[in-house]
Amino acid sequence: MTRRKPKSAGAFMKELEAEPEWRAAQAEKERRVAEQEEWYVDREAPVVAALAEAGVEVESVWDLVNRKDDHYADAVPVLVEHLQDESYPDRVREGIARSLSFRKAAPAWPVIIELYRSTTESFDLQQGLAAAMAGTVTDETVDELVAEAHREEHGESRLLLLLGLKRLRTSKATEALEGLRGDPDLGDNAVEQLGER
Repeated sequence: MTRRKPKSAGAFMKELEAEPEWRAAQAEKERRVAEQEEWYVDREAPVVAALAEAGVEVESVWDLVNRKDDHYADAVPVLVEHLQDESYPDRVREGIARSLSFRKAAPAWPVIIELYRSTTESFDLQQGLAAAMAGTVTDETVDELVAEAHREEHGESRLLLLLGLKRLRTSKATEALEGLRGDPDLGDNAVEQLGER
């Protein structure tokens, strides 16, 4: 008995693309994605406009996330103000929080940690605030960061806090990571961060 040669991925895709039902489903999916993107653009418009007034031209607040330069440090007060605005969807607030995850945004720490402490229902916002804490933590605030890392209600976002300890590279941060080695949820990650120093 001869075994049939399996179809290549390309051949399979050609067959799929020839199916009217598949094409219709793809078109509908693309329409929904475009609609959702447009919805977020509309919701994000006030913070984008406020940033433009502060001299920071972006199409989305997410354009600031992971930028290597911090030429937008003057816009930190604008970002902090909009981060506190609960009328934004959590995904937009996550982007605002993540855009604050750099050293010169450290003056925003009190607002960021207060929001982090009170945010336990939104995964997206929690992650963004944890990233902001990791980027703005200093030796003066490291104890607060460690205290939040121990609070289980923060879930997976606590792992991002450990990146802040790794970034600090101070004896106080090393001590904090050492102290987390025995934590049932964070211990392995703490050991990993210590090993990468």
